[in-house]
Amino acid sequence: MSKNFEDLQRLYEQSQSRVLESEQVLAEDEEAMLRQTLEDIEGEIDRCEKLRAKLGRVLDYNKLKKQGFSAAQVRDFAEEDSEYITKVDSYYARNLQRRKYMFGYPANMEDYSYTTSYLRHLESKMYLMNNCGDPYQKGNYGMDSKSTEKKIISLVADNFGISPGEYWGYITSGGTESNFWGIREGFNRFPNGKLYFSKDTHYSVEKYVFDGENRERYPYEIIDVDAYGRMSPERLFEAVENDRKNGVEGVILVLTWGTTCRGAVDEVQKITQGLRARGIEYYCHLDAAHFGGISQNQEDAPKVDNLATLGVDSLAISMHKFMGTARVNGVLLALTRRDRPVIDYIGQEDSTLLGSRDYLPFSTYQRAREMLLRRGNHHYISNVCYFENGMKLAGLSYERFENSNTFVIHKPCDKICKKYQLATFLDSDGMEKAHIIIFPFHEKEIMDELIGDLLGLTANHLI
Repeated sequence: MSKNFEDLQRLYEQSQSRVLESEQVLAEDEEAMLRQTLEDIEGEIDRCEKLRAKLGRVLDYNKLKKQGFSAAQVRDFAEEDSEYITKVDSYYARNLQRRKYMFGYPANMEDYSYTTSYLRHLESKMYLMNNCGDPYQKGNYGMDSKSTEKKIISLVADNFGISPGEYWGYITSGGTESNFWGIREGFNRFPNGKLYFSKDTHYSVEKYVFDGENRERYPYEIIDVDAYGRMSPERLFEAVENDRKNGVEGVILVLTWGTTCRGAVDEVQKITQGLRARGIEYYCHLDAAHFGGISQNQEDAPKVDNLATLGVDSLAISMHKFMGTARVNGVLLALTRRDRPVIDYIGQEDSTLLGSRDYLPFSTYQRAREMLLRRGNHHYISNVCYFENGMKLAGLSYERFENSNTFVIHKPCDKICKKYQLATFLDSDGMEKAHIIIFPFHEKEIMDELIGDLLGLTANHLI
C-alpha cells in the first residue's frame, strides 16, 4: 500500500470535513479513490492477520511443549490446525459466493456499514457476555450487556408505537423462542384456555404444543386460511364459540404478520375486535418474525403501527431477517409480564424462556439503528419492483401478496432450487411450490440470472 498512516489520517480528516460540514456529496472520483483505499487497507489487514496467526501459533505450540507435550505431538497438532484453517478458508470463500444466490429464506444480508464492521471486530475480541435473567434487573454476573439489550428493545418498541414504560421485552434466540414465550404466557393467564393458530403459522407453534413423546401439551385447534393465506376470522369465531359452550375459558391466539411460505398478514385488528365484541377474553401473540423488522419508512411495506391498537399482548420479530443482524436472534415484546421468583444463583428474577442470552450486542444495536432509522423510502421496495417487472417481462407466473417481498412459484427443477437455495413446500391443492424472497442485498445481475434460469434460457449458468 503506497500511503502511510499519516497520509491516511489526513485523507480521513479531509474527507470527513467535506461530508459532514457541507451540503455537497463527494465527487465520483473522490468516492472511487476512497473505496480503492479501503480495499487496499482491507487487503493489508488480511495479510497481517494471516501472518499474526502464523506467528502466534508458534507461541501456542511452544506453550504446549512447556506443558509436557512431545515435539511429535506438537507437530501433529500443527498439521491438524493447518488442515482445518485451509478448510475454513475454503468455506469462507464459498459462503461469500453462496450469499449472492440465497433467495429461499428470509435473511437480509446487506453489507455491514464500516461502523458495524468495526463493532463486530471489537466483539470478536471480547469474552463471554452472558445476559442471564431479566434484562431490567442486575444480577451477580457482571460481564453482561443488558444496557445495550434494553436500548435495542426500546428502539424496536418505538418502531411499533409503544411508549416507554408500557412494555417489557428481551433478546431471544430467534422467533421460535419468542413464540414459545407468548404461548406459555397465554396459558399462564388462561390455564383452562385453548390455543388457536392457522395452518400457515410457522411450524414452531405446533411443535411447542407437543411434548417429547408426541403427546399434546396444550389443547389447540388449527384454523383454515382464506384465499390470501390469512386466518379466517369467521372460522376462528365459530371454533371459539363452540369451545366456549364446552367449558373452554379463555383464548390463546397466535396470529401471523407475514406467514412463512407466502408472506400473508392476518387480519389482526378484525380478529381481536371481534373477540372483544363477543365478550371473549383472550391473549394474542403476534408472530411478526419477518415483516416486524421493517421500519416505518420502508415504502409499501406491511407495518405494525401500534401494538395496543391492534389488540396484541406480545410480539415476536427476528432481527436476522429484514434487519439482517449477524446472528440468529429475535426480539420479544410484551405489554405485560408476570412476576417471577428471584433465583438465588443469579440474584434476580428470570422472566425469559431460556435464561442465558447470546448475541452480538453492539453491532446488533448499530445495525438496528441503521435499518430502522437510516434507510430511504425506496430501500425495501426497489429490488422487489425490479424483480417483479423482470418476472412480468419474462412471462413467468407467480403469486405475490400485497406489500410482500415473497414470490410464490411452481417448484422449478432441483438444480435451480439448489443453486438459489429455494425453500419448497406443498400447497393446499397438493402442488409443489417454492418461494423467492427478495431483499435489498440482492444484485440485479443475479436476479436477472435467476429469471433466466427459470425461463430455461440460460441452462449453462446452473451449478
